[in-house]
Amino acid sequence: MTGLPEEQSASIIPIEVLTREATWRRLAELARRTDRPPREVEDAALALNERVEPAWRSIDDELAALVYDSDQDPQALENVRSLSSSTRRLTFQAPELLLEVEITLGRPRTLVCQVVPPQPAVLEVRLESGILSSETDSFGTFHVPSVPPGPFSLRCSPLGQAEGYSERAGPVATSWVRI
Repeated sequence: MTGLPEEQSASIIPIEVLTREATWRRLAELARRTDRPPREVEDAALALNERVEPAWRSIDDELAALVYDSDQDPQALENVRSLSSSTRRLTFQAPELLLEVEITLGRPRTLVCQVVPPQPAVLEVRLESGILSSETDSFGTFHVPSVPPGPFSLRCSPLGQAEGYSERAGPVATSWVRI
């Protein structure tokens, strides 16, 4: 018993919290005391950041996991009459939305993506050669008339709230897949 009324009793702060806060204060103090790096090092860091930043710009995006790939589905492969299928289907799932992708493997390769539930969104197709970006139509569909072969990734940024949902979904990004 401390002898203090309950409303005046001191709160107990775990030692781990105090140690962590003291460590951060010490690191901040050391950072303020050190000399700045040479100008050429700062310039090199800025140049590197300009090259790397696009890849890290979406570091906080939710990852949409690949949950279906027609190339990996034995049943889909049994139904194909020729040795090579002309269409590849992929499904990526994130907590708030689903991206259903269909790639026509002819010349040119086309990509159609459906955002489920349908909602307005900006969809980016990230390729080795750059980024193709556009908004979905009113049905949540996105169409790219020509996609080069090679790895690609999608990034979907919903613009509004899907009908029947209480909150707007945050941006999601898919893993890289080779087509």
